Amino acid sequence: MKTMMASGLAALVLTTVVGVSNASVIPSLTAAAAIVSSAATPFSRERVQLTDEVLANLSLTIGNSSISNTFQFADAIHENGSQRSCKVMPGSPLWPSDRHWDLFDVLLGHRLVKTVPLAAPCFPNWPEYDVDKCTIITGDWMTSNTHMNDPASIMLPLYEGRTCMPPGYNYTSSCELGGYPAYVVNASNVAQIQLAINFARNQNLRLVVKNTGHDFNGKAAGKGALSIWTHWLKDMAFYSHYHAANGYVGPAMKVGAGIQVWEAYEYAKRHDVTVLGGEAVTVGLGGGYTAGGGHSPLSSLYGMAADQVLAMEVVLANGRFITANSTHHSDIFWMLRGGGGSTIGVVTSLTIKAYPKLPTTAVTFNFTVHDAPNASAFWQGVRSYLDHIEAFVDAGTYGYYYVGASPLEIGTDPGSTDYYFRMESFIAPNMTIAETKSLLAPWFEVLDHQNISYTPWYNHADNFHDTWAVAFPQEYVGTAMVKTASRLMPRSVFQSATLRERTFAAHQDAIEQSLFIAGFHVSGTGIAVSPRNDTSVLPAWRDALAHVIVGTQWTSNATWETVYNSSLRVTQWMDVLREIAPESGAYMSEGDLLEPNQQQAFYGTNYPMLYALKQKYDPTGLFYALTAVGAEDWEVQTTDPVPYSWNNNGRLCPVPGL
Repeated sequence: MKTMMASGLAALVLTTVVGVSNASVIPSLTAAAAIVSSAATPFSRERVQLTDEVLANLSLTIGNSSISNTFQFADAIHENGSQRSCKVMPGSPLWPSDRHWDLFDVLLGHRLVKTVPLAAPCFPNWPEYDVDKCTIITGDWMTSNTHMNDPASIMLPLYEGRTCMPPGYNYTSSCELGGYPAYVVNASNVAQIQLAINFARNQNLRLVVKNTGHDFNGKAAGKGALSIWTHWLKDMAFYSHYHAANGYVGPAMKVGAGIQVWEAYEYAKRHDVTVLGGEAVTVGLGGGYTAGGGHSPLSSLYGMAADQVLAMEVVLANGRFITANSTHHSDIFWMLRGGGGSTIGVVTSLTIKAYPKLPTTAVTFNFTVHDAPNASAFWQGVRSYLDHIEAFVDAGTYGYYYVGASPLEIGTDPGSTDYYFRMESFIAPNMTIAETKSLLAPWFEVLDHQNISYTPWYNHADNFHDTWAVAFPQEYVGTAMVKTASRLMPRSVFQSATLRERTFAAHQDAIEQSLFIAGFHVSGTGIAVSPRNDTSVLPAWRDALAHVIVGTQWTSNATWETVYNSSLRVTQWMDVLREIAPESGAYMSEGDLLEPNQQQAFYGTNYPMLYALKQKYDPTGLFYALTAVGAEDWEVQTTDPVPYSWNNNGRLCPVPGL
């Protein structure tokens, strides 16, 4: 990445008007945030805000309204209502000049980054070409840390267009910026986020938000976009006695938008409490994870991640900073707890419930067709797992399993009959090893009866963190060789012998069709808490007992024709599960970009209200992401040989006729 250098005039404006010298913010940019709770206050980063006075002084000093207006709040200048047009792209006459970008960078305190693709050191046509750096990047390419620590890279580059990947991962010999954003604001305070939002809105730029880059549909990508990177908003605070607006009284944690699961779990452990987060180590709590509902190893016990939020700080599409809870901006609070990210604003922090220290047991094991007398016995072992899912969920447990056919026990190799079942981790919160063994006994008795060999490994700790840390290693990312789809399977499926048999048959058929399955037994209604009814979480989550992901794969050098055909094949195969559970839905954060009836599948009956709030708080469509609320009003005019809106490598325009 290249840091933008400020012009002398821009530096003078910054020092004189905004009160920033040598990239340090002084009190003229600081305004007290609204303190809604008596227990918690905004982080210091959140107290650094734009004000009307600061922006008015900036306008006077610049003396050019066409320039100064690009940094103003939406309600401070004339707006064109809800009129929309294609977003401005680099090279367009309307694209900001270099001097304008320089001024923007200075006002940000030199936090603007011009994007260079992470793999650029591997390509001689880039100034960053460096063989040694390329070797390091290539070796680390499949680790989450590599991508989450880069301002623009995402975990699944298929959705930015596969435009710049290191040797062995790329399908071409070239490196282009593609669907990565043109510039990134490396945010360290609220004022910078406000400036970025105002600048993007007033200049009609595409705006994207990156927390860590985790997303099955690459929502943090966008060709020609300005990106806001919230990864380094790392503040945390613990409150032993928090009074929430909704009446909750008890322990709570406040976490910055950049806090990741591993950081939150470690911090909770230090305070002898437990918080709910994802299973993946590097997922960011304040990003699309919580906004999209967020399932967790603790969901069957405590519900969804969105259920845990007591308050949140948000910069809205108009550039204003607010605190939202159940009594202040309650509609926004409802929307951003389950209605998905990239909708109406940028979350800068969350205050979440904390629960007592939680002893937890994990079990890991696998069995393959070679551990069974024959394939029939193997599949009987898989069938028995599905037969017991209801009992497992009702005990408050969580299971993350894989089914496929490959000697490496990863994915499915076409034509392979090397069937495997892998329990990545069976999490039993608030249970001893003995209690966990007792719960698993009916399933294991079937495995024994089928003469299936397996060796469960039990791990127990007196706190959730230590068990989780062993059970869930960092996952592989960075490839563009997989396409997935998913479905939530409700309780009624597992209570019906007929529907349960059809679900098992679907598992077997998927593998025989050279697909693979990564599934979870999990509920969005925790057994230890009262069910929530004040969030926008997809209603299907409340009755779900399983979240089933089905996928296909191809080689790294696959053509776009292969990507196209394989993608359609997975979407079409998923009709099998849609027909078994037609009234259910799909988890948007791990869903199919091509999911039919997306609004119903990802949002259910909440969608009309979510769409209305989208129009109320973001009438010009500043925030956009594939599959997000309001996405149907826009199209990504994809430059790759796939249909529009199949990835983010293209100009964003309103759908004609809308």
